Amino acid sequence: MKCRQISYVDTDFSELVRDMKQDSSAILKLKPVNYYAVKNQYIMAHIYTNEDLSENYVFFTRIEQERRTDKSDYFPLDETTLKKALAKVGIIL
Repeated sequence: MKCRQISYVDTDFSELVRDMKQDSSAILKLKPVNYYAVKNQYIMAHIYTNEDLSENYVFFTRIEQERRTDKSDYFPLDETTLKKALAKVGIIL
């Protein structure tokens, strides 16, 4: 599986995890940021995909002062949501 890491603007982490448990399209509410622009606090999404995009998973870590302060479980992503989330950061599949 291929892993892509995307940095997002920091938000309430427990709320994000709760929303992702209900609906994986909650990832689309997050706002991507340039890692070098926001170093103090951000949420990192680790998106895993297989070659044909039939299996897609994401887990989140919250980073504060270059240290992981929280992490989520793995959440499945459908192909459409995955493509929309990656398109927000310029990755077109």
